[in-house]
Amino acid sequence: MAVVPLRDGVSGKSRLAADLDPVARRRLVADLARHVVGVLAAHEGVERVLVVTADVPFTRAALGGLARGPGDAPVDVVAQPPARPGLNAALDVGREHAAARGARRLLVAHADLPMLAADDVTAMLTTGGHRGSPGSGRQSGLPTRTGTADEIPVVVGTDRHDAGTNLLVVPATAAFRFRFGAGSRAAHEAEAARHGLAVAVVRRPGTAVDLDTLDDWGQLPDDARRRLRDAVGSSLP
Repeated sequence: MAVVPLRDGVSGKSRLAADLDPVARRRLVADLARHVVGVLAAHEGVERVLVVTADVPFTRAALGGLARGPGDAPVDVVAQPPARPGLNAALDVGREHAAARGARRLLVAHADLPMLAADDVTAMLTTGGHRGSPGSGRQSGLPTRTGTADEIPVVVGTDRHDAGTNLLVVPATAAFRFRFGAGSRAAHEAEAARHGLAVAVVRRPGTAVDLDTLDDWGQLPDDARRRLRDAVGSSLP
C-alpha cells in the first residue's frame, strides 16, 4: 500500500515564491500530486493509495483531475488531524490506516516527483538480492533479485544529493520511526539499524529529483519542464 503526504494548496512550494505567484504554486502542487498518485495507482504492485492531508478540499479538487484506468488502485484521501501536524505525523496517520486495512509493506512517496515512472516504483518494491547487514546500504538502479523483495525490509529512494529520502519502503506494522527532514537518508538507515533491519538504497532519475527550488527545476529534462509550464500557466525559466 502506498502513502502520499500532501500539504495544503497555500503554503506549498514556498521556495518558488519569488518565481511563481500563489495561484501558479497551487496549480504546481496539484499537478505534481496528480502525477505521483497517478503513477502509483496504475502500478500493479500497489493495491491502494492513501493521500494524507490537512487540506481535504484542496486535495480532493486536485485529484479530481486525475486520469484513471480501469485497473487502477483505489485512491483514498485521509484527513490529518490538526493535533498531529507535520510530515512525519502525517505518515504515522497513513501507516495506521494502512495497517488497519491489512497492509504488510508501506511505500511512502513524496508528492513532488515530476519524473516518477512505473519502473521507479518497481525498483522500490522489488529491490531484493542477498540480505545486507542491518543498516548497510546497497545502491540499486533497476533491481537485481536472487530472492524475494521481503529479504530487505527497508528501501530508501534517495534524492539527487544522496542525503534526503524521496521514497521509502518499510514494514507497515513496524515501530519504525519516520525521520523525514534534513539528512533523512542517514537517519532512516540508522533507524533501520536500530531495529535490526537490513536496508537497500535506490537512486534513479525518477526517484532522485523532487521539485522545491529553481536548482531542482534546472535538473528536469526539457519535456518535463514544458509539461509543468503548461500545467501552471507560468513562464518558469
